[in-house]
Amino acid sequence: MNMNIMVLPRRSSSSPYHKLVFLLCTLHATICAVRLSHGFQYQYPSAISASPRATKKKALEQRPCTSSRRSCSIGRSRIGSSSLRSTTTSSSDESSDSNTRLYFDVGIIAPDETIPLGRLSFHLTPPTHPHYLPLHSTNLQSLASSTRRAVDPKATYEGCVFQYSPATIEDGSFRYRWGHVCEGFGRNGIRTNSVESGDVLGYDEPFSDPQRVKECVQNCFGGVYYGQRYEEIVDILNNENAENSPGQGSAAILLTVPIQGPGSGTSKFSIVRVSESPREWGERLLENSAVVGYLDCGANGSFGDEDSEEEGPIPTSLDVLQAMARQRVGPPKIMGCGVISVD
Repeated sequence: MNMNIMVLPRRSSSSPYHKLVFLLCTLHATICAVRLSHGFQYQYPSAISASPRATKKKALEQRPCTSSRRSCSIGRSRIGSSSLRSTTTSSSDESSDSNTRLYFDVGIIAPDETIPLGRLSFHLTPPTHPHYLPLHSTNLQSLASSTRRAVDPKATYEGCVFQYSPATIEDGSFRYRWGHVCEGFGRNGIRTNSVESGDVLGYDEPFSDPQRVKECVQNCFGGVYYGQRYEEIVDILNNENAENSPGQGSAAILLTVPIQGPGSGTSKFSIVRVSESPREWGERLLENSAVVGYLDCGANGSFGDEDSEEEGPIPTSLDVLQAMARQRVGPPKIMGCGVISVD
């Protein structure tokens, strides 16, 4: 067996050249020892192959809404604000239409009561997508649909609170981090086997899916993220916009779960405002996390999806998220949640 061992030269202080050779040989020997102890060699993530613009995805059918917003940039394109309201789906392209929507009805915790704010609706990455992460996506959907709540009251997102601090308030300062994080209750909606021992994990134990994660690596500015590619989602949104409402657009706001670091393999998720962030942030906001969906910016944002009796424009999901980011009353709270399958 090739142990990949090399003999280190005798250290000499007679010249800087000898010192440099000694340090390089020591580093090489250390790397060889680490590789042998772990039984594998590190493989660098493969580079992203950019898809041509000619293969843009077919859009979801949406109808106009009276709401209007300021313009925002998506990727390298400058487009107008969204004025779309999602109703039905007719796209046959499996990459752009997951046929599954996840929603959160959000309220704001005030001193005396919780004030209903509105609904956030998300498209989820479809199972047929090449960068679909089955365990992470299924766990998110299970908790949103509260399938285990009858046996475990904490196996749901209903009642969970988003982090609230100066870093989560969009006030024009440098402190805002362009994302909103919900830790959940620390319960998972699925049970998997441990990668190391093969034992079945408990609902309160973090899970991992290393093989699938390895197949879904995306490069970004020296780091990596996982799951559906950001530029692909930008193409989908631009194509929807071109077919439904030329000259208008939607912000690319992504639903993510952590893959590395605190909260990985748990109920934790984030809403990341990638396209609305300054250029120096962008995809860097996604590092060490996985993209499992994106905000349906033009969807009906009325709380509980109920038709508002008040006069005026109907809020959209993007309106609700922006209001959630800019309010200073208190922490946002998930007052209702669920998963909807669209025919």
